[in-house]
Amino acid sequence: MITDDQRASAQAVQHAAAHDPSPQVRLVAGPGTGKSYAIEERVCWLLAKGVPSESICAVSFTRASSLDLRRRVHSHCQQPGYEAANQVRVTTLHSLALRLLRTAGRLQAYPVDPLVLDTWEVENIFDEEFGDIHDVGKKRREHIRRDHEAFWSTGDWGPPNYIPPDPPITDEERANFRAFHGPRSQAYACVLPGEIIRQCVTHMEAGLLNAVQLLDLRYLIVDEFQDLNPNDLRFVQFVIEQGASVFVAGDDDQSVYSFRFASPAGIQRVPAQYPGAGQHQLTGCFRCAPAILSASMALIAANPAPDRIPKTHISLYATASPPITGYMHRWQFGHASTEAKAVAASCRLLIDAGMNPREILILLSNQLALARPLINELEAAKVPAEHPREEGFLDSNPGRLVLALARIVCDRDDYVSHRAVLGLRTGVAVGTCNQVCDALLQNNLNFRAIFYDGLPSGVFTGRALTAIKNARATCAQITGWQTADTLEQRVPQITAIIEGHYNAGHVSQWQALVATLPPQMTLEELRDFLWADTDEQQAAVLEGVLMRLGLEIPEQGPLPPRVRVMTMHGAKGLSGRVVFIPGLEEEIFPGSRKRPYAGLVLEAARMLYVSITRARATCVVSWSRRRMVKGQLSSQTASRFAANLGGAFTYWDGCLTKDEVARIMDDCANL
Repeated sequence: MITDDQRASAQAVQHAAAHDPSPQVRLVAGPGTGKSYAIEERVCWLLAKGVPSESICAVSFTRASSLDLRRRVHSHCQQPGYEAANQVRVTTLHSLALRLLRTAGRLQAYPVDPLVLDTWEVENIFDEEFGDIHDVGKKRREHIRRDHEAFWSTGDWGPPNYIPPDPPITDEERANFRAFHGPRSQAYACVLPGEIIRQCVTHMEAGLLNAVQLLDLRYLIVDEFQDLNPNDLRFVQFVIEQGASVFVAGDDDQSVYSFRFASPAGIQRVPAQYPGAGQHQLTGCFRCAPAILSASMALIAANPAPDRIPKTHISLYATASPPITGYMHRWQFGHASTEAKAVAASCRLLIDAGMNPREILILLSNQLALARPLINELEAAKVPAEHPREEGFLDSNPGRLVLALARIVCDRDDYVSHRAVLGLRTGVAVGTCNQVCDALLQNNLNFRAIFYDGLPSGVFTGRALTAIKNARATCAQITGWQTADTLEQRVPQITAIIEGHYNAGHVSQWQALVATLPPQMTLEELRDFLWADTDEQQAAVLEGVLMRLGLEIPEQGPLPPRVRVMTMHGAKGLSGRVVFIPGLEEEIFPGSRKRPYAGLVLEAARMLYVSITRARATCVVSWSRRRMVKGQLSSQTASRFAANLGGAFTYWDGCLTKDEVARIMDDCANL
């Protein structure tokens, strides 16, 4: 166990950063070193100084990380004298930008406050409609959109580490995108993730937008600062220039979002950009055992980014009572099928020894190449496993329909969810949705109104009219519903709606999901559960429901105990007692797409670093000499990163031994 003295020593460093009165403060915090605690303490310290809660705003990079940070801040400050912490805004940078534009009256182009499209909506609504209108395939329409997102995020049509499409985007394609984007985003009251910060920066550059004056924003806390793109950084710089104090926290070794145009340079350049800034670094790791931390540090030392911030991480378990070393297994296999069997059999042994399946993570660098064989072997070994999100009910059309219904109940002005209801019915193609939107644009109609008000004569005909009538009938079924209605009240009606849209298999999936949820969960809580980006968010929602109902939270957590199979990116911010990272092969990781770009290869090393440091007691990395790729058996070579992990790979044809499992369980008992 980590001792009280160790904890007190680490907290002293965290408090020094949290209580720094400098107008700009940079906190460099490696994995598991207590960054979130320092941010929580920063909020409490500001409140103790008499700073009004409405003058403090904390932001994080993704909706998932911001929700987690919000829970942490509000929980940390639940003590006498800090009740105002519940009024401190903790959100994403996009939400802060939307609030600023709204307060300044800069959202009048939209019929209601716009919503930022999530990944599913971008791909299945925005991209599909654009592709249908201009006869552009899935890949090309994504490339055209990303071309604009690159410019919105960086101010450059060809930013660093951006993989240009072949052939390049043409002026005609850019013009087509602009002509589509403006009217569609206004009709559906939505914005793409990259554009809203750009709008703010444009108005700030023109002197038309002042966050300090408009929002009384005097203290801005930015988590995951390494994940901000150049335009995000410019936004933060303007807030500083307008008079706000800024506390930024992150780790350049964990910058892994170049596909969103992020760069570790932002956090690296803080001292040069703000010479008087307070500088702090957390070094004591509460998460990883020494063997795991040592391997991860060897990897990052061998693959440093330019201008990397020097740092030394120390596992607190090395001097805990009793000390824990942990395990870093490096396996190589003759065939990927043997690798998948080994992972599944190891999971089975760990579970049989008493480990909660949710404490086991299997992280994939390439879901298409790796997921299916692993899932098949987990099923054969009778290991309960949570499949990657893309394969589950929540990201299926029926799952998105249920989410859309819950969102509409909670916000009748959610135009995007109305568009989802229109297009998610079986038999309604994207062309029909385009006909509906084109007709309302040509006739100056409001999109939401066509779901509830009388339809103008002759505007909608044929399939478009049928689709609208069906969508209106669905919306009419939920018109009287309230956010506080419970599943017990509404499941029969939701089930009937699904039966009217899809087949019996989809109904069974819905019923299986509902069986795991408390009957007294409200529709608002259902929305939050379905809209969650990670299962950690879902668990937090369920815990909140159980606490509200006065029910006991199960010892193994509120979600079904299952091994989590997820992408490396999906695991960022999570941890597990045991982590498996299969498929460490050059052809897969970094892979042919990234190999031509040195910056992306370095980012792949950081992604592996992040993945290894998800593990607390044991990490198993492995590669296979042969693997089925696109239906063909192919020879594979070990990833270039395999030689940087501080130890030798052992040829393996089994799994964890019973003795190894027993030692792992002993270590876990002392974490």
